[in-house]
Amino acid sequence: MPDKKTDSASADMMLAMRAQGGDAEAFESLVRSYRNEVYALCYYFTRNREDAWDLAQEVFIKAWRSLKRFRGDAAFKTWLMRIAANHCKDHLKKRRLVTTNYDDALQAVDAKSGGDPSKAAASSELGATIDAAVQQLPPKHQMAFVLREYKGLSYQEMAEVMQCSVGTVMSRLFNARKRLQVTLAPIMEQH
Repeated sequence: MPDKKTDSASADMMLAMRAQGGDAEAFESLVRSYRNEVYALCYYFTRNREDAWDLAQEVFIKAWRSLKRFRGDAAFKTWLMRIAANHCKDHLKKRRLVTTNYDDALQAVDAKSGGDPSKAAASSELGATIDAAVQQLPPKHQMAFVLREYKGLSYQEMAEVMQCSVGTVMSRLFNARKRLQVTLAPIMEQH
């Protein structure tokens, strides 16, 4: 059985090579493939839909302009997510934004609640509490946690995005989880 991830990476590499040659349609195909993931990462850091869409568009503009430097050492997705992560960090440094609660998480009804409003409210409150705890992590630990737990990247992909070693990624992720465990332990005992 063919590996779906490998097939996707191969297709991305072919599209990236065509785009490097000036094929705008090939690049548009890559944009369609990854626009939601780039937007989601930008939204996670900005907590603002308009800012996230603007940043996502800027990420793709940067990617287009930098395409000649894409060597294929990493998967296109990893290379693109690195650009997105760095662009978000730069944006936040420039703006020194204070993030707000994740509105969508607060509005979503937890599937486990079965429509019970009190369970849905408790679930939303717990989600907001966890999200607030993640927001309090140091930026490098927060990035590691988000890339692993929310985006599902492998340690190697995380290392490429964060431009550090796999060992450093593992250390940051361990520290992030440990801090969250300490912060959330009293709250989890209540639920």
